[in-house]
Amino acid sequence: MSTESKATESLSESKPALDEERSLGDIAASPRHRVPASLFRLGETPRQAGMLFSAHIGSMVTALAASLLLARELGLEIGRFFFCQGFVVVAGLFFEFGIFSAGARVLALAEDRESERQALGALLALAAILGLAFSLFILAASVPVDYIFKQDVRWLLIGAAPFAFFHPFQLFIEQSCQGLNQIRRLSLFQLLMTGSYMLALIALALAHRLTAATALSAYLIGIGVASFWTLARLRPSFKNTSLYIRLTFKEVRGYGLNLYMARITGTAMTRLDSLVIPYYLGRAGAGLDAFGLYGMAQRLSNPITTMSRSLAITRFRAFAKLSQVPGRINRWNIIVLLMAATGLLIVGPYVLKLLRPEFAGAVPLLLPFALYNIFTGLFQPYNMFLSSHGRGAELRNIAALVAIAGFTGLVLTVPYFGVTGAAWAGAVTMALDYLLHLYYYRRFMRTLKHAGERGDAERMKAEG
Repeated sequence: MSTESKATESLSESKPALDEERSLGDIAASPRHRVPASLFRLGETPRQAGMLFSAHIGSMVTALAASLLLARELGLEIGRFFFCQGFVVVAGLFFEFGIFSAGARVLALAEDRESERQALGALLALAAILGLAFSLFILAASVPVDYIFKQDVRWLLIGAAPFAFFHPFQLFIEQSCQGLNQIRRLSLFQLLMTGSYMLALIALALAHRLTAATALSAYLIGIGVASFWTLARLRPSFKNTSLYIRLTFKEVRGYGLNLYMARITGTAMTRLDSLVIPYYLGRAGAGLDAFGLYGMAQRLSNPITTMSRSLAITRFRAFAKLSQVPGRINRWNIIVLLMAATGLLIVGPYVLKLLRPEFAGAVPLLLPFALYNIFTGLFQPYNMFLSSHGRGAELRNIAALVAIAGFTGLVLTVPYFGVTGAAWAGAVTMALDYLLHLYYYRRFMRTLKHAGERGDAERMKAEG
């Protein structure tokens, strides 16, 4: 049997969900997928989630410190940086095509270390191609963006275009570490990425060269430094690269494209505010000062969902072997979210006022952002559970509905209520996102139960 046949056979046998007709029955009937939730042990969960949570908190604190430094040096001019950063992130979503999500599944199903290294090498080659394409896109888009949004950001984007090559590597590293269950390296990657960014900002500030343009380049360079440091330790191999590229694209067709559509509609929706708000401000002849207030309140509230995301990521492999999300995980998640949101509402106003007097205008935005992050955190376990079971179509549907609702909410509220309307529209949209995740999760549970019952009946009939 050829190497490709063996690898393909291993991949298809290891994950019945690749065969749409057999997926539900096999998942429900297989002993691997019938691990009772009551037997799920959290011994590994607190350790891995705690490690990733600590890294996320560290990176969040560093990112917040970077935002404070930028606010101190740039004032409300920070809005231009937030806009350009948001544009790069939204545009970058379209340059993944489901490749890294599919690659995470290929890595998760690899049977030995050498197979993992070869699959990682194939993904690295694809990341380099996507990085080059993305860099050229940012360069080409700089003039149209300036014309459409009327915010004088052309030269910011042109200067950052060469470093935009590194942007696709962030998702590549995150998905690869998730597929390999390399939580420690993922944690270090998060810390090194924001740490490199912060050090670059400090150096620029000391040299009196810190501007919105240099800050954007420093942000992208930080991704590059962390990515190459992590890759040096993962040690990708370029043997059988074409084989693993074909396997990855096979996963893209069966799973990755659905998740890609979910990502560009879902994640893009959460970032659409960084485009819609500046668009209406530009049409009104206003600058990005209000968007600077919005961005500071948003970044101050981001840590609320950190623990939820960390917990969900560390359980990717475990969820693939379970028939439901353990109740204790949901209870723990709710308690942490409520405590974090309460802390934001108590401490947040003092932080904003101490930062700079003009940032006191962001205080009314803290409540909607707290609600936004509570609902975002609530659906994280369900999102990762559906993802681990290959339910890309469900995630795509959720993201599409949420994107439509989110965009509609922004268009209806921003022209009349400004950034306050955008913040409340986001909170309502995340509530819808949570309800849709809960609906599809419960529907999948019913389908698994029925498929398992049919599988049991067929086996009893065969044995009889």
